[in-house]
Amino acid sequence: MFNVGGGELIVILLVVLIVLGPDKLPEAARKIGNVVSEVRRMSSGFQDEMRAAMEDVGRPQPAKPNLEPVADEPALPPGTSTDRPQPQATDDSAA
Repeated sequence: MFNVGGGELIVILLVVLIVLGPDKLPEAARKIGNVVSEVRRMSSGFQDEMRAAMEDVGRPQPAKPNLEPVADEPALPPGTSTDRPQPQATDDSAA
């Protein structure tokens, strides 16, 4: 990732040990580990979102439904529905 060889890594660790001291070194290493794991988690989430977006772009769009009335069926006038039966007029004068 950083192209650091073995000798360079030892020099970096010695400098960090001298600067921080043996008391603060474990705490610093723990914090660095937490930051690195958080960055990896965020990177993984970002990559997953990008893959999902690219798959959505490549996916063909579904066909749009035809909403025009069929020629065999007459169109219903506005305000009528086939869901409920229409009330029938009652003739009270015949009783």
